[in-house]
Amino acid sequence: NISINGNKQTLDEVIRRELVFLPGEDYNKSRITASENRLRNLNYFEMVNINTESKSNDQFYDVNIRVKEKPTGQFNAGVGMSSVDKLMGYIDLSQGNFRFGTWPPVGGGQKFQARFQIGTRRNDVEFSFIEPWFQDKKLSFGINAYHRESRYFSEVYDQVTDGVRISLGKPINQYMRHSIAYKFEQYKVENVESASAAVQAEEGKRLSSGIEYIFSYDTRNKPFATTQGNRSTISPYIHGGILGGETDIYGIKLKTSQFTPLIWNMVFVNRFQFNSVNYYGDMEIVPIFDRLFLGGTYNLRGYEYREVGPRDNTQSDSIGGNTSIFASSELTFPIWDKIRGAIFYDWGVVNPESADFDLSKYNDNYGFGILIDMPGFPLRLDYAWPIEYHEERGETGKGQFNFLMGYIY
Repeated sequence: NISINGNKQTLDEVIRRELVFLPGEDYNKSRITASENRLRNLNYFEMVNINTESKSNDQFYDVNIRVKEKPTGQFNAGVGMSSVDKLMGYIDLSQGNFRFGTWPPVGGGQKFQARFQIGTRRNDVEFSFIEPWFQDKKLSFGINAYHRESRYFSEVYDQVTDGVRISLGKPINQYMRHSIAYKFEQYKVENVESASAAVQAEEGKRLSSGIEYIFSYDTRNKPFATTQGNRSTISPYIHGGILGGETDIYGIKLKTSQFTPLIWNMVFVNRFQFNSVNYYGDMEIVPIFDRLFLGGTYNLRGYEYREVGPRDNTQSDSIGGNTSIFASSELTFPIWDKIRGAIFYDWGVVNPESADFDLSKYNDNYGFGILIDMPGFPLRLDYAWPIEYHEERGETGKGQFNFLMGYIY
């Protein structure tokens, strides 16, 4: 028998489905330990203890599971800043052990989040829901709906995005999983009066309907502040055609990050990204909201946000490309308690054509940073200097300061 005690809100089935042993099976200590770890990783309990009770002259065992629940809901509100978003205020309401259709809505093992953000360069409203055991199978179902007003993409145009994304995901083994997602969005490009002709041609609304397949491999020891392991994803996608909408494009996204621990608690981090997009059918160009850019806090830190890439022939507006390649190496080292230092080198190129591997117009930079791992409020400060830059594209070669509240992984 398997008995469960201490769960006042969490349903028994939420606990039982995480167990990797069943009544009637041969006793296996490693499976009991693995099940205990799986229950802890749910982050629903402050205490998990699994012990066995001998029965019938040690021929059989009963398993007793005792848990102590902890709060799984969060309400956060505050003010934040980054070199991309500038000043912003936000409200974030989430429940990691949500139960749809009951009150209070707690104990079903689902996840719900509502986020509202307003700032000088972006306004967001987003709702998301995840059922990790859809139809009582190890199949996650997710849906999120969002409205985003983005003024940080460019100084010469604004973008408004309304959309919904539905996904199904399934683990392949301990380290690999795959999923498929359908996304329907409406893009609106506005306030283009001061932009070049190439950007003005994108003004107005456009519908996009597409599917994406995502394969991921993850051996990291922890999802944030990682010190060891690898996370890699590959994501081919296609929009339009028989899926409808007004945007006929296809592409692929590759991303990998390798974390290697060194002596004296140092960590060496290598990152690589490749993106390519193309159009088909009646399309004559990839829309600006699907083109590729580099520069800023998340990649080439020695350049302004989305500064790197093809420019309009008549003005210095950054109009993006159809291929981007990015690589970075970084060494982080402890300074004091929750504070780490970093030295890094970033390299990248954005080309106008799809699957264009010409590396002649590359940009790179070097720099240093400070990482402050405050609980719930991580802060990163970087300063980087360009090495190879292109004055004919309006790049000045001046150093850039970047700051970010959150993690890059």
